Amino acid sequence: MLELSARVVRSITLRVERLHRDDGRHEGDYVAYRGQRLPPKRLRGMMCGDAFRNENFYFTSAVLEATKFSARLASQDARIVDIGSGLGRLATGLIAEGSPVQYIGIDANEEFVRWCKDHIESQHPRFRFVHLDMANERYNPAGTITAAQLRLPVEDASADVVNLWGVFTNMVPEDVRAYVAEVSRILRPGGQCFLTAFAEDDVPDVTINPSNYVPYETDTPLTAVRFSKKWLFGTFREHGLEVEEFRLHGSMFPKQSEIYLVKAQGS
Repeated sequence: MLELSARVVRSITLRVERLHRDDGRHEGDYVAYRGQRLPPKRLRGMMCGDAFRNENFYFTSAVLEATKFSARLASQDARIVDIGSGLGRLATGLIAEGSPVQYIGIDANEEFVRWCKDHIESQHPRFRFVHLDMANERYNPAGTITAAQLRLPVEDASADVVNLWGVFTNMVPEDVRAYVAEVSRILRPGGQCFLTAFAEDDVPDVTINPSNYVPYETDTPLTAVRFSKKWLFGTFREHGLEVEEFRLHGSMFPKQSEIYLVKAQGS
């Protein structure tokens, strides 16, 4: 028994040592970091600039996001739909946590989706990624799907949780309405939606690239799209989504607020 225990301890020690040796090691188009595959710096920089180029910041933000997310799940094997999944940051955090969720990530950036399929989905089959060629002047100007044509590849009332991190922050109001309608369609009654948005009191319904609002340049299309809380919350209500919690500027990124919604029973 003592010999077996010693072998187990030795095995764990070697695994921990290997994980630390692997930190920052490049393998082609991914970086090995704490037992996970992270996107290369070039791709991470396309998401949120220099902050995400740092492996520790990217990985830590993924774990923190997943921890906050998991704490609100009614069931740990929930079905999660991650709209605007990017490079799978939330998925990376959930995997690092050992979460048993069923996950589908949807994104308009085909290169991001391809990377996630190659390096996350291939290793973790419960995590799937789908490309949706949605037109967006900032991220996918050549996209073929308009707001009027939007249909997410998810069945009615089948999702326990929908996540939209940093999606409405770069989206025109017609597209926001279309996505909110789709979120309502795919959520089960009582299901939850987590999102971030630039949402303020006493501002116009929508302002694209408002002057001096965020601490970075807004001279490219849809860099920052700010909504009035009245307009945004009204749009949620029209589709049976109730605001459960609003955290003003509660995100890790400047001025973004966190909004937690629940789909009304019977909607």
